[in-house]
Amino acid sequence: MTKKEYILKVLDALTGHRPLARGLKILVDGNALDDATIDSLVDIFAKTIDELQDSEAKEKLQKSKKVLEQLQKIEREQHARDQKSLDQLDEMIKEI
Repeated sequence: MTKKEYILKVLDALTGHRPLARGLKILVDGNALDDATIDSLVDIFAKTIDELQDSEAKEKLQKSKKVLEQLQKIEREQHARDQKSLDQLDEMIKEI
């Protein structure tokens, strides 16, 4: 499951609890938001989860939050590896 799919799942859970959830779901589903904005949504979700009174919804959202955080970590690590590979290629090209 991708980060986008998890965010859509979180927004589904928030619909009815937060008025903007439906609109955000439409934007995310329509690919109208870039990765930086989606990452910002993850931070907003973390705050929203803490404010929820419904313990069942809160538990589900906390699990989703953990998955999203793990996806962000994997993306950061992949970006760092990609950058290191690019740096190595640049060094190899300089030696030619």
